[in-house]
Amino acid sequence: MFNKLIDKTVGVCFCLALISSVLYAGEGGAKRAKKAQEDVKINITPWGYSQAELDNARLQAERSKEVQSLLSGTKYRFMELTYVENEDKSKGSTQIPTRYRAVFYDYTNEKTLVAEGNFDGSSPITTREENYQPVPNDEEFEEAVRILQDEPAFGGLIKNQSLKTFRPMPDVTVLEGTNERLVNVGLSANDSTANNEVVSVSLKNKRVIRYSENAPPTSKAAPDACGVPDAGQPTTARNTAGQYQMTVTQGANTLWEMLVIRPSASSGTRASGIEVRDVKYRGKSVMKRGNAPVLNVEYVGGQCGPYRDWQYQEDQFATPATGNTDPAPGIRIVATGQVPTTALETGIDAGNFRGVAVYTLNNETILVTELQAGWYRYIMEWRFANDGTIRPRFGFGATDDSCVCFVHNHHVYWRFDMDVVNPGNKVFQVERGRKFLRPLVTETSKLRSYQLNRSIMIQNATGDEAYTLVPNLSDGVADTYGRGDMWVLKYKSVVGGSALQNEIDDGYNSVGGSGSAINLAPFLNTESIDNQDVVLWYGSHFVHSDGANLLDPNRGGNQLLSGSHVVGPDLRPVRW
Repeated sequence: MFNKLIDKTVGVCFCLALISSVLYAGEGGAKRAKKAQEDVKINITPWGYSQAELDNARLQAERSKEVQSLLSGTKYRFMELTYVENEDKSKGSTQIPTRYRAVFYDYTNEKTLVAEGNFDGSSPITTREENYQPVPNDEEFEEAVRILQDEPAFGGLIKNQSLKTFRPMPDVTVLEGTNERLVNVGLSANDSTANNEVVSVSLKNKRVIRYSENAPPTSKAAPDACGVPDAGQPTTARNTAGQYQMTVTQGANTLWEMLVIRPSASSGTRASGIEVRDVKYRGKSVMKRGNAPVLNVEYVGGQCGPYRDWQYQEDQFATPATGNTDPAPGIRIVATGQVPTTALETGIDAGNFRGVAVYTLNNETILVTELQAGWYRYIMEWRFANDGTIRPRFGFGATDDSCVCFVHNHHVYWRFDMDVVNPGNKVFQVERGRKFLRPLVTETSKLRSYQLNRSIMIQNATGDEAYTLVPNLSDGVADTYGRGDMWVLKYKSVVGGSALQNEIDDGYNSVGGSGSAINLAPFLNTESIDNQDVVLWYGSHFVHSDGANLLDPNRGGNQLLSGSHVVGPDLRPVRW
């Protein structure tokens, strides 16, 4: 009875708000039309640590007595540096991190060493071993290629370009019964004197391992390959600085304010692409953090993989040759009327820029990047419309390889920490044909229903402002591996905690296997989400049906939202 009363009250309020909006549109339409003609201006300023400060933190950890007592005399390599979470919403805007996490790999003892310390050096370095294989950085991959070039079977073919090296999937192999880290190197044949192959390289013993099937068990190297040619350009390491305050204005009005974080500096166990924090529309909070912490792929019939991909390795894409401005390293404002392009729409795996490009088109301010994970090329966008709509988007492409000729399913999962006006929000399920909104009061997961147009509304608990998460038809449906479409969870915060402890992601960090499927089930424990700080997870599922659809030219020009390879929901303002 109580729920019916709530439904009726909310439904009446909702209808009145819609009527008011229509009346206001009639009275103020001319004014808004005039504003719509005014130019949008983008202002970006650097935020947080510089590259020099990050490099200093890495050296601080590496040279410390705590780390050297474990690594001195061994063959080791610095792998990556990330921030330790210290989010405290009671302090308002996101605080600059005070601690870092540096990862080293010890080849002598086959161990991953994690060191944590303060950026200001005010506390001792702490160390621990973790049982996972870090993603190879460019320096490690290049060393593996040099070892390969010294092999008689490959050196001459690589030198005369009969074989071209590339980064394959999986990135690392550990053979059964061993703990030796092997970095995988793909070999693409350019003529009949060579064959496609994926080999594994031991940096510890400087040896090359070949396979009877020409590739490790979860990979493939057949005569046929699909995808666009791999340009082999350098990528961005995870410990690369890049955080920016962005303000979007139109005339005297401030439309958007947010902190933009480039993929190389994004949060999460395997990073999370372009990350936005403290997002405000017309001066009111929309979300505390938005990113995509989980990205994976499964092949039908187990032809390859499955893989859990990473989202910090920035690949080069094309921005216009003139008219750009670079307000800080790794972020570029594209001239008005021009559009950056990626490998997905051009079929060219090359460009002049790595990081986040910002441009305006069709009354939207758009952030775009291209990401590399092995032979995959991922395109990520955030689109912020002048009317308050937010459109996160993800696109899927690949470079030449045998695996991608087979049917495979991509899954990307966004995490939206919604703080609509305040952290305390109410949640409603919205469906076509349902007269009133349905309150959601405990943590839950929901499958999409395109027939019912099932959506989730997040409303300010002390006011009328709301945002509605609306699925799009291109977002597919979850299968057994994809596991779900929408989750509503209570926000968690452990200062200094891991991504798993803070439920930023599911904590997975390994090299493929069945565990690569998303695992949010442990987060669902019937906690109240009524008038609470809530987090939405949203999954999109895309099928690459064959090697012929790895390129989507329909996505170019002014049709960026309609391409068949692009997925993602809409976040629409209500009563704003």
